[in-house]
Amino acid sequence: MNSENLTAKGLKYTNENGEEELIPRANIQDGYKYTIEETERKEYLMMLCIQKYPDLDKVTIELFVDRYMNHKVDMVKEMEDDEEYMAKFK
Repeated sequence: MNSENLTAKGLKYTNENGEEELIPRANIQDGYKYTIEETERKEYLMMLCIQKYPDLDKVTIELFVDRYMNHKVDMVKEMEDDEEYMAKFK
C-alpha cells in the first residue's frame, strides 16, 4: 500500500478476494475547539506547512498542526528522542 491509495474519500485497498474496497476518512468535523486567536494561529501554521510541503495532503497537515497546538510538549519530546532528527542540528 502507498500514498497513491489515499483519496479524498478514504483509503482504497484490495481485499483477499481481489475486490477493491474503501476505508472512509474519519469525520473530524467536531475536532478541537479553538478561540479566535488560536484559530488564527492554526491558519497561519497551516499556510506555512502547505507552502513548505505543497504535495502533502492538507488533512494530514491539519492533523499534525492540531497535534502540535494541543500536545506541543509531547511532540517536542518525540523530536528530542529521535536521534536521526536531532543529528541534523549538530
